[in-house]
Amino acid sequence: MANTQKEQVAAFYEAHHSRGKYDYLYGGEDRKRLFVQLVGTGKKVLEVGCRAGNLTQHFAAGNQVTGVDIDRAALKLFEERLGCKGHWVDVDDEPLPFPDKSFDVVVFSEVMEHVRFPQKALGEIRRVLKLDGRLAGSVPNAFRFRNRLRFLMGRQYESDPSHLRQYSHSILRRELEPHFREVEIHPVSGHLLGGGSTGIPVFPWLPFRVRALFALDLVFVGSPK
Repeated sequence: MANTQKEQVAAFYEAHHSRGKYDYLYGGEDRKRLFVQLVGTGKKVLEVGCRAGNLTQHFAAGNQVTGVDIDRAALKLFEERLGCKGHWVDVDDEPLPFPDKSFDVVVFSEVMEHVRFPQKALGEIRRVLKLDGRLAGSVPNAFRFRNRLRFLMGRQYESDPSHLRQYSHSILRRELEPHFREVEIHPVSGHLLGGGSTGIPVFPWLPFRVRALFALDLVFVGSPK
């Protein structure tokens, strides 16, 4: 039965991602630059939810990268594009197939909102991280101002059927702190007003509360407890 469930979840994401999502990078340049900085180089890196390497391609150079994902088609692209090893894993239902304290960095980007049991996944990530290792991840900022306006207007603010959870910066911190210390949250990307190249962006020098209210994404970092 468990294998049937894994097959069903895989089929869902393979259909979902095949609609032009294998090359899409959520959050754009601001998010990409921050992950490159957080991951660094010379590291043994695990990306949980690597998809087709959409983000991985930007920090793979100079690192030894391994990926896991539920989407088999994405994993095939991940391996072909980057020459990295991919593993077919359902992080909601299976342990990560690696020994304790195996990795310097675990990337867990745009995944927590998709999983049924985030505490289980975070516990596994903590297990495979070295004691001086680092978790670097992100989630959509579900409670940003534009989403609040949509809700007030009686409109659905979450249209992605694969999203099972919604995070604000405070909810995210509570989720992370049972397993990680020195948690930092960085609201990035998005606009204060308008959009595209003509909108007013969420500048990194703005106060945290302003960025947390308007940013598109919440990038987080922490060390294993």
